[in-house]
Amino acid sequence: MTVVGEQTAATLTLPPSVEHVRTARLVAVTAARRLGLDEQTVDDVRLAVGEAVARAVRRHASAGVDDDVDVVLRDDSGAFVVEIDDRAPADTPDDDEVGLALVTAVVPDAEVQGGRVVLRWPATA
Repeated sequence: MTVVGEQTAATLTLPPSVEHVRTARLVAVTAARRLGLDEQTVDDVRLAVGEAVARAVRRHASAGVDDDVDVVLRDDSGAFVVEIDDRAPADTPDDDEVGLALVTAVVPDAEVQGGRVVLRWPATA
């Protein structure tokens, strides 16, 4: 899918299980390297994507939701963007303060709204 100024690098639809957190991290790291991000930033991508996808898995478990978790990675006009969407109800409790603190510490631009997490890193290539 290509939109003006944006190009999707990968779209993942993952079952909400901890085994698939690693898959999301590996794909995100590969996409970040292909975009030319430096290794420190790639390490930050690995950590943040792992925490955000693990959060989605925990929200699904807490709400009893078996639907998939969506992860979209894209090049957005000079930024590497990762979007994680879960399908847990919006009012699902989110008690992962440590994970979200890690995410916001290593991501220059992070948005969390219910089950949607958007992470952005400026491209450095």
